Amino acid sequence: MPLRFEQPADGKEKQTRDHIGITDLDIVQMVAAYRNFGFWRMDIAAGHFFASEDVFAIFRMPFTTGPANLFDILSRIHAEDRVLIAETFEQASLHKTGFHYSYRVENGAGSYKMVRSVGKFRGEEIIGITYELIEQLRIVGFEDNGA
Repeated sequence: MPLRFEQPADGKEKQTRDHIGITDLDIVQMVAAYRNFGFWRMDIAAGHFFASEDVFAIFRMPFTTGPANLFDILSRIHAEDRVLIAETFEQASLHKTGFHYSYRVENGAGSYKMVRSVGKFRGEEIIGITYELIEQLRIVGFEDNGA
């Protein structure tokens, strides 16, 4: 599974939207509208992981506003990818950097779905997003005319 450590947002200028009239809330709602797209925060000192409803949905767990059960979350990740997750959080904390990676999560039908997490170090915590990767669909008839 690919693992990348970087802070992609630091070198990029924030896009201007004032002239368009689109708010941060509009963007979040549109991004999350057609797939499970959740937000999370890991308190490193306490070892607590807090997440939005979509993160719980991705991992097929009942939602709670309190700390999530990390053991339960990790148990739903493919065994080969669990080491990657632990290494990612360790390296992000050590180097105070951002990261992104893809990994496999049980889908409830005896197989796995692909999930992507993007995060960054902030103070004494790591914050991020996690979303399901949706297979790209090819529309028959359009591939030949350049559309």
